Amino acid sequence: MIPTLYYPSTRHRWPTPGSLLLVAWALLFSTSSDLRAADAAHPCASITDETDRLACYDRHFGQPQGHSNGALPGASPRGEDAAAAKNFSVTATVTDLERRRDGLFVATLDNGQVWSQSERDSRADVRVGDTVTVRRGTLGSHLLVTAAGIGTRVKRVR
Repeated sequence: MIPTLYYPSTRHRWPTPGSLLLVAWALLFSTSSDLRAADAAHPCASITDETDRLACYDRHFGQPQGHSNGALPGASPRGEDAAAAKNFSVTATVTDLERRRDGLFVATLDNGQVWSQSERDSRADVRVGDTVTVRRGTLGSHLLVTAAGIGTRVKRVR
């Protein structure tokens, strides 16, 4: 029961301002939880394979323009390119190494690719002449695995 004020002159009961605010907040939060529950019920949400799930969402909502998701140009989320993009791995030798002011490195590989470290990890020690592997990480990210087996997140510059 909502608390009310009693006004003897009119013999009516009116809700207090505090109780009206409480009801408004309850309606607001119950609506937002219903929206989240409806989003989880989308058929694409139950697909476990990342590539197939992305393809499902692309079919339902369309594809974004450009490469805003960090995917490499030319990589398609469907067909043969999808398998190649999912299993992306490059092993190469570091030919040039630059240390930036923030402590992160930029490594140039012998195949011409340039990778920039995107999160600082002091254990990921890279030197010129080291053989490193760059592989696909989760959610479209990339990991550079050092000769010691330490992985650090990187972004492709070139």
